[in-house]
Amino acid sequence: MSVYNDAGRIESSVGSILGQSFHDLELIVIDDGSTDGCSQLLDGLASEDPRLRILHQENTGLTRALIHGCAEARGEFIARQDSDDWSHLLRIAEQVALFDKDPRLGFVSCTTECVGPGGEHMSFTERPADPEVATHGLLHNRQGPPAHGSVMFRKALYEKVGGYREEFYYSQDSDLWLRMGEQALIGYIPNVRYRYIKEPGSISGVGRPRQLEFARLVHACRVCRVSGTSESECLDEARKLMENIRSERLGSQISGIDKSPEITYLIGSQLVKNGDRRAIGYLRQVITARPMHWRAWVRLVQAILITSEEKRDDG
Repeated sequence: MSVYNDAGRIESSVGSILGQSFHDLELIVIDDGSTDGCSQLLDGLASEDPRLRILHQENTGLTRALIHGCAEARGEFIARQDSDDWSHLLRIAEQVALFDKDPRLGFVSCTTECVGPGGEHMSFTERPADPEVATHGLLHNRQGPPAHGSVMFRKALYEKVGGYREEFYYSQDSDLWLRMGEQALIGYIPNVRYRYIKEPGSISGVGRPRQLEFARLVHACRVCRVSGTSESECLDEARKLMENIRSERLGSQISGIDKSPEITYLIGSQLVKNGDRRAIGYLRQVITARPMHWRAWVRLVQAILITSEEKRDDG
């Protein structure tokens, strides 16, 4: 787990791992230069459980932090977890059992739940239970693990394929999953064992344009490997993008800042589909930021109508 300024959620996230039914584990948390009191909180938690190891470092970004953490991992398997997410208490045990059941598997994930900033249920995402079908979907249909933090992989496979690649400031997970999928099968726990939050200040919200650039390069690298040509040109381009981001210090700028209302709109839109009246608050935020956002107006009207119908039913 890598954490940067997430003091409000880190305790719950850490607790969901240390509280697993599978006890024989170590939790390595890379404190990536936090300045919000997260460092002290983590040190306090580590003093209460020897399985928790804290690695303090200057801010380097997620990819470098994960490379550091994986290099320190001592177990046969490495499981990911993001600092604001939550794992079901059976997650680790069931994923290890899946490895024991099928030696063809090199990495495993599970069905996930996406929730909004206030814990509002948004959606479930599941993948095929058949490892061969799931691996084909990953390699050919861009249907990989629903959340980065939901994955566990064999350390031997991670090292065989070269691990996370520093060039990918974003989409470092997709790059790793594709290289793993070329060497081994992926399996999925059919039950919801991981929950992650979608919120405006997240990387997927603020850093979306650059994230898409890296995603393009991830798949360009895949094409090169399949065709037997060099990835060097793609990796050079990824490296330049990464260096630009570091020079702009985006890693620190995006924390908690919503520069685009699109993620807020997506949250509100999904809540309308779910019949959740809390959609109104998110859609009003979008309209305040962009009064001409016509889709937000449409969704807001729908949300108000749903709320009105619920009130009539209650009456």
